[in-house]
This record gives sequence, structure tokens and C-alpha cells, in this order.
Amino acid sequence: MAGKMAYRLKVVRSLMPYTKGVKRFFILIFISSMISMALGFAGPLFYRLFIDRVILGGCFGQMPLVAGGYLGIFFLDALLAYARKYASYALVNTTAYRVKEKIWQGFFARPFESYESEGIGDMKMRLEDDTAQIERFAGYQTIDYLISVATLLGSALLLFAIEWRLALFSAIAIPLTFWAGGALSEKERRLNDANRETRQVFSSWLHASVQGWREVRTLGIGLSQERKCLWFLHRFALFNAKWINYWTARVLALPQIKEELFQQFGLYFLGGLLIIQGRMGIGSLLVFVMYHGMLSDALETVSGTDAELWANKPFTDRLLEELGRKAQPQGEGRALPDEGNETVFEQVSFAYPGMEREVLHDFDLTIKKGERVAIMGRSGSGKTTVLKLMTGLLRPTRGRVSFGGVDLEEISLPAMHARIGFVMQENMLFNTTIRENLLYGKDGASEEEMMDACRKAYIYEFIVGLPEGLDTVIGERGVKLSGGQRQRIVLARLFLRDVEVFVLDEATSALDQYSESIVYDAIRNIPEDKTVIIVAHRESSVALCDRRVEITG
Repeated sequence: MAGKMAYRLKVVRSLMPYTKGVKRFFILIFISSMISMALGFAGPLFYRLFIDRVILGGCFGQMPLVAGGYLGIFFLDALLAYARKYASYALVNTTAYRVKEKIWQGFFARPFESYESEGIGDMKMRLEDDTAQIERFAGYQTIDYLISVATLLGSALLLFAIEWRLALFSAIAIPLTFWAGGALSEKERRLNDANRETRQVFSSWLHASVQGWREVRTLGIGLSQERKCLWFLHRFALFNAKWINYWTARVLALPQIKEELFQQFGLYFLGGLLIIQGRMGIGSLLVFVMYHGMLSDALETVSGTDAELWANKPFTDRLLEELGRKAQPQGEGRALPDEGNETVFEQVSFAYPGMEREVLHDFDLTIKKGERVAIMGRSGSGKTTVLKLMTGLLRPTRGRVSFGGVDLEEISLPAMHARIGFVMQENMLFNTTIRENLLYGKDGASEEEMMDACRKAYIYEFIVGLPEGLDTVIGERGVKLSGGQRQRIVLARLFLRDVEVFVLDEATSALDQYSESIVYDAIRNIPEDKTVIIVAHRESSVALCDRRVEITG
């Protein structure tokens, strides 16, 4: 239990920065819960008064006191419950919102390597499933847990005060309950950990299968994918079968055994013997049973909460890992000059983590404003690595990369990225209209501005020929468009952004000759004062450029 309490405090400390401004709700919840606990302890005293004085003693004059006490406790407890629920939802929802916001913001500030080393399924679960655990933790593992512990201790003291021999018998259930609950929760934790890994792999596989539906159809692997899906579903079914067994044992069977064996049989039997011997009154026994019920409920809550904490530890650990993840340095925010976007590599060397061979070694390159440069080389020679270093996505092992005369280590990367536009071999277009995809380049752009950008990108005629024009929905990743059409819409988006550096990374390698020629015509529309960097295998790309740079790797 001590280990679980230490772990609980560790999680609470990690979440405290996200409770700024709502800590007053924590105080309100704590105070109202303590008062409710005290009222709960007071209720059985009125019950004993009713049994011993009113029913057995015949003092009916005390009936108003008993009735008034019960009604007062009921209404005050109801009022406190409302205040506690209101404050609890405000505290939990605000904290959960801030945690999710922090994780989402941090997702786009990760070191570049993490995007390539972690699967989509893992990222999805961190953003969705793991963050959902914060609501349960904040709701059940903090104040509710402390109040349950306080109720457990308070009711135990009252039991010993009423009849210590009967209290000793009741205490037998406590270590047995914690031991059994702890053993079951450890099994649940291992099961949840394994299931999370399976769900992570399943999410990545499902994303790839849905996104690659064309390949699944054309390669004739539909049956294989179906078998893979059934394998995952079988694993999930096995998990659910095992998990429900552990849950039933912990939540239903264990409390039932404790209730039937220790309370209904043990307490009433031994209590009856004490009443016969004249050592205990009927009212005292009934009050003892009520306090024992409070102790039993508190014990069940504490044991169950501890078990849930340990069972959900895999999710919580990954949440804390994500909150503690360091964002990729964004530079000190040194301003870029208004004019000039010269890119300079000075004695740059770079090797990917875990690889001894350097992709680049003492690499020098200067690209001046307005130049059109072709970066050529065989596959794996380091062409794309140069682009990643140029945009700050990677940092050199040695040497210096500067943009506009400012070291990338000192530049505000978002400010630099606002000046650079990419056209990739596979471009990201969102499952919405052409208009909205263009507006990602310049929010609030007029239709005239968008159409002008489309003319420059040689996509205007295609768009106006569509029944819905700019309001045509293009499907997931632009699936309703051809490769060349997607490239030209991305180019139109860059024209709309008015970027200073156009980077085309194998942008035409998957296009036919006709589509490639149209894209080249669009590239020729890039103003002369803009820098153009083309990474390609094809020699035809060189005709668009002032010079070529050969990367040998």
C-alpha cells in the first residue's frame, strides 16, 4: 500500500501545474467531504437513540429530536453533495482539458526522430486513451481516496470504542481484503499492459490498411488482411474474457464473501452472544453494524481504488512520460532579417542515432536568395537529410547551418517555417474542400486571391470545370485527385502563402511526363526573387535550375 501511495503522490505532483486557478475547488471538495463524513458518523447515534430510548425505553418525547436530527443530516448532506459534485466536475474537467491541451501542443513540438520511431497507433493512444485516464484519476484517486481512508480509520476507532472484542473479529477482513485485491490488481495491470501494446499495433495496422485500400485490392491480399483482423479480434476477446474474470472476482465475489461471512454471520452471531451475556445492548449492536458497514464500504473503496490505480498504471505511466517529454528546441526567437534568405551549410556532419556512418561529412553549401538549385544524388545519399537540416527538423552533429545569416540554433523555427514551403512526392491534403485546403496557406484569403494562385499553379481550369468548383470535397489525402493535381494544389497553396523558399522533394518522381511538364510550367511561374530548391533523380529537373549540387553521401 505504501508503494501505491507513493505512486499516487507522484502522479498528483505531476498534475499540480495544471490545477492553477481551480485549486479553490480542491479545498471546497475537501471541506464538504469532511463535513459529510462527520454527518455520516453522527447518523447512527440518532439511530441508537431511537432504538434504546424511544422503542425500548418508551421515551417518545425524544422522537422530535431523532426525526429532526435525521432530517437535518439528510438535507445538509444533500446540499454538500451538490457543492462537492459541482466543484469536482470543475476541477476534473479543467485539469483534464489542460493536460490534453499540453499533450496536443507537445505533439507538434517533438524531436523529429520521435515521429519516425513511434507508430501511429501509439501516438493515437497517447492522445486519446491515455489522456482519458486523467479524469478517472482526478475523480477517484485524490480527495475521494483520502476521505475513504479517513472514513476507514474513523469508523474503526468507533467500532473499538463500542465493543473492542467484536471490532477485533471485524479487523480480520482488512488484511485479507487488501491482499486479495492487490493480487488481482497486479494481474489486471499485466493484462492491461499487454492489451495496450496489442491495441497500439492494431491501430497502426488498421490505419495502414484503410489508407492503403488500393494496394490491398490490387495485390489481392484482402483475405490475408481479413485473417489478420480476426486475429486481433480474437486477442481482444481473450483479453475481455480474462479481464472480466479478474474484475468479477475483485468487484463482486470478494466483497460478497466479506459481506456474507464476516458481517451477516460473524457480527450478528457474536453480537447476539454479547447481548445474551449482558455486555452489549441491542441499539449498540445495530449501531456497530452500521459503522461496520461504513468501514466495509470504505475498505472496499480503498482496496478497489488501489487495485484500479495499479491496473491502469501502464496508461498513467505513458501519460506522465508524455507530459515530461521535452519539446524540440525552437530557438531563442532571434528575429530574421526582412530581406535575405540565404541558406549556408558550414562544415556540416550528420549521423542518424544508432548509426555509425555519417550521412554527411564536412558538407558545405551556400544557396543565395533567388537561386534555383537542383540537389541530385543516388537514393540514400543524404538529399532529404540536407532538407531536414535546412529546415531545423534535424540538428547537425557538427558544423553550422544558418538561414538569413542567423544560426538555426538561435532562430524561432516557426518564423523560419513561415518563409519556406514544401511540395513533396506525397503531399498532405485534408478530407475537405479545395477551398479549405487552400485557406490553410492563407487564412481569410479572398476567392480572387485563391483563383489567382490557382492560375499560377495551372490548376485553375481544372477547378472551374468541377460542378462544385472550390467547394469540391477531395477525399482523404486528396484521393479523388490525380498525383499531378495534388501537386499543383499544394503549389497554389504556397503561392497563396507567398513563401520565400520553395522546396520540391521528389515532387514529380511519381508523375507521368505530361503531368510533370505541367508542374514544371507552374514552377516557372515562381517569381525570380524567390529561392527554388529541387531534389530529384531526373535530369529533366536540372533544366529549371541555375546550378546543380551533387550529394555523394
